[in-house]
Amino acid sequence: MRHRFTLLILASLLVARAAAAAEEIPLHGFVQAASAYRLIQPDRCPRTQRLACREEFVLGEGRARLELTPRGEWWGLVAKGELIGDAVGGEVDGDLREGYLDLRFPAVDLRLGRQIITWGVGDLIFINDVFPKDWVAFISGLPVEYLKKGSDGLSATGHWAGTSLQVVLVPRFEADTLPEAGGRLRFNDPMAALESRKTDDPSPALERTEAGLRLFRNVAGWDLSLYAYRGFHRAPAGEVEPGPRLRLFFPPLNVYGWSAQGAALGGVVSLEAGYYDSRRDRSGRNAAVENSRGKYLVGYQRELAPDLTLGLQYAGDVMEDHDAYRATRGSGMATRPTIRHVLTARLTQLLWNQTLRLGLFVLGSPNEGDFYVNPEVKYNVTDALWAALGVNLFGGPRRAEFGQFEGNSNLYAVVRYAF
Repeated sequence: MRHRFTLLILASLLVARAAAAAEEIPLHGFVQAASAYRLIQPDRCPRTQRLACREEFVLGEGRARLELTPRGEWWGLVAKGELIGDAVGGEVDGDLREGYLDLRFPAVDLRLGRQIITWGVGDLIFINDVFPKDWVAFISGLPVEYLKKGSDGLSATGHWAGTSLQVVLVPRFEADTLPEAGGRLRFNDPMAALESRKTDDPSPALERTEAGLRLFRNVAGWDLSLYAYRGFHRAPAGEVEPGPRLRLFFPPLNVYGWSAQGAALGGVVSLEAGYYDSRRDRSGRNAAVENSRGKYLVGYQRELAPDLTLGLQYAGDVMEDHDAYRATRGSGMATRPTIRHVLTARLTQLLWNQTLRLGLFVLGSPNEGDFYVNPEVKYNVTDALWAALGVNLFGGPRRAEFGQFEGNSNLYAVVRYAF
């Protein structure tokens, strides 16, 4: 049903394109080709990941996007639809990337429909940004914009006396897109022996509507924000039922946090913290559900020389009730520390009148030993055409967060032409 819906949207956009040409409605888009070759071949292969073990390419696709963006004095419409051809899987699909209506009033801005919402100040470190992510796209080498997914809901932002309040309501839950058993990506699956599985998504209902609040303003040059969220974990938990069968479900979650970002120490300083209240497991004794936890981030970015920028981050993830977690941890599950430490660095050099970008992003956990390294070269051939070549390198212990994706390390190439 979802495929038919998205294809209908794309067909509607094609019709709109013809109408736009006659009515001079803004219409843009791009065509893109992307491929990623797996760099590491497996020495052993779990039964549930045989496809991932024999497939040399983790990505091979072409996609075309149409963007329709008519605007009036007090309203605006954005529709971004994509047609995707998967050369590796031999499939064609459609996706409504974004589709929303903006209404502007003197003190309130409304946005209704599928929209990408971004909160927080981290660089690939997400604390108060609790909205859905596509980790399969990220691991596979697609441009980083595809890490974010849209949410179907209402966003209302009110403004008064230099302060703004954003209220987000999402009636239909959208989970993170994660590697699945039988898919193209390799990962650590502690329940690999259970091939019978079902997933229980939170059904649309008033009491299951996700709600988020963000209060923000600028004070003395610093962007300050307070956050609150009531919804669900984006990654599923799993319980074994008679059969045996693995039941995946999404436990309820509250998140409370804050962030601050401003100029200091000759650069830009970023601070962020959040508390994850795992409502289903406040005692920490349910091995299937994530414990409550606190997360924090300190970041610093500055220009070292003209067109050369360095960004550094330190983040911590502190698990509550760690003793209860250790006592109830099942066999095959990772032994996670009380605190996970993460360090990141991003170095960006622009050359040739800023048409050539050399980038390097490194993420590593000093105490768990896993890492992610992403060098990339991107060249803007013209204002409309660019090409990128890079490497996604994962490593570390097999049960660690990024170490489990070592077998998906890839060399990727992307070419995009915009119109």
